[in-house]
Amino acid sequence: MRRMRGRRATALFAALAAAACASAGPAASAPAGRTGLYGGGAVGDYLQFVSVRVLPGGRFSAHATLVTKCAPRFGDTLTESVSVRAARLSSDGAYSATTSFSDELEPGLPDVGGLRAEGTIAFSVRVLKGGIARGVVRVRSTYTDPATGAEVTRCDTGRIRWSARRPPGSAGAGKPARRGGTQRGTTDQAEPFLMRVTRKGGFVQRAGMTVRIGCPSGLGLPLDVVAHRVRVRRGRFGATDDFKRLFTYPDGTRVAEHYSWELRGRLGRGGARGSFQMHGVVRRESDGETVDSCDTGPVAWRAAR
Repeated sequence: MRRMRGRRATALFAALAAAACASAGPAASAPAGRTGLYGGGAVGDYLQFVSVRVLPGGRFSAHATLVTKCAPRFGDTLTESVSVRAARLSSDGAYSATTSFSDELEPGLPDVGGLRAEGTIAFSVRVLKGGIARGVVRVRSTYTDPATGAEVTRCDTGRIRWSARRPPGSAGAGKPARRGGTQRGTTDQAEPFLMRVTRKGGFVQRAGMTVRIGCPSGLGLPLDVVAHRVRVRRGRFGATDDFKRLFTYPDGTRVAEHYSWELRGRLGRGGARGSFQMHGVVRRESDGETVDSCDTGPVAWRAAR
């Protein structure tokens, strides 16, 4: 079955920049030729998304959207959203930090609304020559009821080894081709894209990205969306589907956000390229009346092996 699924996300944001001075060493410029936007992540039981933007002078920012496993309450239905801001790479293009966090989650979020999240984040990156970045990330968290102090669940992403690419402008250009393997890249929303194609190029096993859209539950947090088992015909592929998310406004009004999406792509020289678009309609649960809408518009993406 071909579909995309939007996972529910916590409201967790963690700035690791406070640990930058201790972990990255003296201020130094990043190695030449390594600036730009890198996107990808890790392909395992789930798609884990990571993006890194390297600026001249060695400053960088990073973002990860990670599926986490929570016991006993939530299983694998939550994601953790981690940000690194205004950090600096060492002279050889590396960075590593571990820090703790504590966050009060917005009441309107599904499942975890109103809970307190506490835990630790470990993040590392090394920016290499040839438009490649690699690293490791792990988030461990505990959710508690702030009214009683009772523990609700414990979550752990596990130790995720990730890889990202800075895709060239030519990625996916030229004659369509059936090419297997994992492709990593970015969208023109500056979000990561990740795809795995079967060895002979006949199917896209999974393709996904993180997407920013302006409906209420998506404000401030990207949605991760993943397509499964999409057939490739003459180097081209595409799929459409829809999903629903619940949200509660601060005034207590409950709404249902109905999303529809379309993914298109082609495999070509040195990688793949395509487009994605998502549209959302917000309906009040009490009477079904439409109260809002949102749209990404066409979002282009490119990826390289």
